[in-house]
Amino acid sequence: MLFVQVRRVVDGRRLRGEQRRNELLRATLTVIERDGVAGVSHRAVAAAADVSVASITYHFPTLDDLLVAALRSAADDLAVELHGRGSELGARPADELARLIEHSVVRRRGRTLALYELYLYAARRPELRETAGAWLEPLTEIARTFTADPQKARLLVAALDGLLMQALIGAREIDQQDVAALVQVLR
Repeated sequence: MLFVQVRRVVDGRRLRGEQRRNELLRATLTVIERDGVAGVSHRAVAAAADVSVASITYHFPTLDDLLVAALRSAADDLAVELHGRGSELGARPADELARLIEHSVVRRRGRTLALYELYLYAARRPELRETAGAWLEPLTEIARTFTADPQKARLLVAALDGLLMQALIGAREIDQQDVAALVQVLR
């Protein structure tokens, strides 16, 4: 009996291409954090990534391609981050939830603004609504730790979105008591 050992050969060019693509998407989010979606151009992203414009247009021929990929990448990253956070709510979940919101508004303000800009960008693009809607699933999973009622979980997510938006525009500060009251109402 003859055994043949097959080794998987990793194509270095493909791997480098994926790495470059990911770098460009991170640079795109950096530009959105700084200048909003309106500030995204091939030239601006190239400057942020310290690459040539040709490198950007090779991977993302149009700005639309770049923004769509940035939305999908950001949605995937957020889902991973929130999934990890949801499993760490601890003994006082309402306090942890308030800290998560505060973290999003204070420590990750630029990234949260960029995510909301991409979220709103998807509102104008029907083909992106499913991707944008995927952001809601990890939040809804966290909300389900507070209530078994699916409708109440969706309402909690909607209310938290509102709190985040109000905090981002400076209309209100994050208040742990408000979050606790909201969770209590929706239990």
